[in-house]
This record gives sequence, structure tokens and C-alpha cells, in this order.
Amino acid sequence: MGNNFQAADRALQMLESFDGEDGELGVSELAGLLRIHRSTASRLAATLERRGFLERAPGTKAFRLGPAVGRLGLRSLGARDLVTAARPVMEQLADRTGETINLAVVDGLEVVNIAQVDGRHIVGVGTWTGQRTPFHPAANGKVLAAFGTARIPAGPLRAYTRQTITRPRAFREELERVRRQGWASNVGELEDGLHAVAAPVFDAFDRCRAALSISGPSYRMPARGLAAQARACADAAREIGRILGRAARGERRA
Repeated sequence: MGNNFQAADRALQMLESFDGEDGELGVSELAGLLRIHRSTASRLAATLERRGFLERAPGTKAFRLGPAVGRLGLRSLGARDLVTAARPVMEQLADRTGETINLAVVDGLEVVNIAQVDGRHIVGVGTWTGQRTPFHPAANGKVLAAFGTARIPAGPLRAYTRQTITRPRAFREELERVRRQGWASNVGELEDGLHAVAAPVFDAFDRCRAALSISGPSYRMPARGLAAQARACADAAREIGRILGRAARGERRA
């Protein structure tokens, strides 16, 4: 057990040895910094390279921090910091459209809404924060299924209204359309009279971290106007992605 702890401690020390985003170190340098034998440093570096925490610098035998370090930094932000990054943009989008704005993420086989900004209208869509929905009848669910890692059930899908897509093949075709156009819509598929559009929020590693959505009653968001709403939503989602990218770069420099 002691040897395992020692190896883990050395691996962490090795990662901490890299100073700055562009720092590069060879095996001999790492061995000297950690005061270990060169062969031990080589084995540790090779293990970290296999796991993505280190990578070879182009054209040299030196190592540098790998993409897995950045991914851990992004995970450390957590949902709270995702909401913190997104909220100012959500407020601007709510002011621009007058409708309800939500931010949602994948949680198992469902979508969960983690933040909401209400629009200026008295008639809205209610409070969705904390509520869960399946992927197939919701615009944000379609986005997370199309661009994220959501697992789609193989069997028939539940009908919530007459407009709900219930056949798996039809839903797969819908997801292909979402990928092509870059956004998703919900035209009365979750609840009669409720329309929505959603766009993916990508992080610095091009992973879909969340779905940003605009929703409102059908008389204010008719089907013919959803494309314009979707463009505004996609612009806002890209801005949140840029904020996440800046946060990730800050994590790596810290």
C-alpha cells in the first residue's frame, strides 16, 4: 500500500513540476526535480502520457501537460461555476427575446435544468430549475442527445402530446437534422402550446457541456419564427462557450 501512495504522490509532483501553459520538461529534468532515478521518472511519465495527463512536445522528446489536465480543470468548475459563467449571457438573452431562458445538462437518462432567467412577460412557462425531462420531447434534450453523450433508449418513446416523436428511428433522424443545423426545436412536443429552441454550449475541448434554451407560449413563439430565435440562442451559447474557454485557460495557468 505504501508503494502505491508513493507512486501516486510522485505522479502528482511530476504534474506540478510543469510551470506555465507552455512548459516542457525532459525525463532527466523530471528525475532531477523529483530526486528520483531516471528510469522511475520515465515510467511515471509514460503512465501519465497513456492517461492523457502528459503529452510529447512536437519535434522533441520532452513532455508537456496533456489535455486530461484541462478536462479536470473544467470539471472542477462544476455546475455552480457553469451557471455563474452563463447567467450574465442568459440575462442578456432574456432581455433581447422577452422569453424564458434555461440552462440544462445531462443527468443519467434525463435532462435536468440547472438555471433559469425569466423573461419580461407576465405569462411565462413557470419555474423549471431542478425539473427533469426525457431527451426526446424537449429542445434542450435533443441538443444534448445530438451533441453530447446522452444514451437514447432503444424502445418506443413516450408520447406527451400528439406532436411528440415516439419512434426511435424518427428520433434518430431528428437528431441528424439537429446536428446539421446546429440547434433544436420543440413545437408542442412536451406540452401543448409550449414552444422552445435550444443550442449546444461547447467548452474549450469541443465537448457539449450544456444546452441553452428559449421557451415560451406558441402565440408568442410561432413555429415560423423559431429559426430567428434559434440564431439568437446559438449566438448566446457560443458566448458562454467562450467564457468557459477563458476559465479553462485560467485554470491551467494558475
